[in-house]
Parts: sequence; C-alpha cells; structure tokens
Amino acid sequence: MSITEYKENIKKLVDATDNEALLRQWRIQLERDIKQENEIELDEEEWNLVQEGLADYADGEVISLETFISKRK
Repeated sequence: MSITEYKENIKKLVDATDNEALLRQWRIQLERDIKQENEIELDEEEWNLVQEGLADYADGEVISLETFISKRK
C-alpha cells in the first residue's frame, strides 16, 4: 500500500465516526507518533506484532475499544 492509500484510508476511518472521545484520542496519538516518528525503534518481535495487528485490521478481525476495555477489567 502506498503512502497516499494509507492517508486515504485514515481519512475514511476518521470520516466514518462521530465519536468525539475516539477522535480526540486518535488526534493525540497521531500527534505523538508524528513527533516521535524518527525516535521509535522496534526489535524484530515488536515489528512482527505490528504487522500481525495490521493484517488483523485488514481482515476485519478487530474489537471495539469498549470491548477491549471491558475485557481488561
């Protein structure tokens, strides 16, 4: 996937929700990520976990934030 496709997909995700709290958290996270984009180093195992997460997301194998939080309690 190209950088342009990633940007378009992110825009579609943002446009698909009206959840203000979720949008606010995404913004905070994206701002942090942009600031730290050259500072983050992942080892091979961490990188593999990121790739697995992206693959799960692409396959639609995701849960809601609410479900995730409730499982952690």
